[in-house]
Amino acid sequence: LRALRYQVNPHFLFNTLNSLSSLVITGRNKEAEAMIMNLSTFFRSSLSGDPTIDVPLEDEFALQRLYLDIEAIRFPMRLEVQINLPAALRDWPVPGLILQPIVENAIKHGVARSTDKVTVTIDAHAMGDQLVVTIVNDGATGTTPDGNGSGIGLSNVRSRLAARFGEAATMIVDRPDDAHFRVTLTLPRGSHA
Repeated sequence: LRALRYQVNPHFLFNTLNSLSSLVITGRNKEAEAMIMNLSTFFRSSLSGDPTIDVPLEDEFALQRLYLDIEAIRFPMRLEVQINLPAALRDWPVPGLILQPIVENAIKHGVARSTDKVTVTIDAHAMGDQLVVTIVNDGATGTTPDGNGSGIGLSNVRSRLAARFGEAATMIVDRPDDAHFRVTLTLPRGSHA
């Protein structure tokens, strides 16, 4: 679990540093400062926790919001974010950073490749005694490089889910139509590992 958790983030850091460089060169210092503060908070939060311990879903969503705020500085006219987390699910324990590779893919393969506005939606709801989290982007090119949802980031999520929950958790990757790419995670209510 530790090895899989620490595979997350290298191209995000590279892209963010390139964006920071562009902001500084073009004199957009307030945006650069905001990005640096968000980046610092993001890495402090993502690297400080024990990767074998579950975190409340509210914390996982907050980390994804922080990540998306950083990306919104890179794509101010192209990224729109919608997040739905019912109050009753805020304390549901989930593996830390389990959503990060999926949300990162939504940016990389949806927003970054589009010239139009792309909405990234993160939604949580309960289905019986299971948690369902769906990440959807409406970027026309919102596919993984091989087109079938088996890229490195998604493979990382599958491996982490299998290591943590066995067959009790699932990840479904699909395109409900030509304009949407969706990843759905279904997780049991686990205890802290």
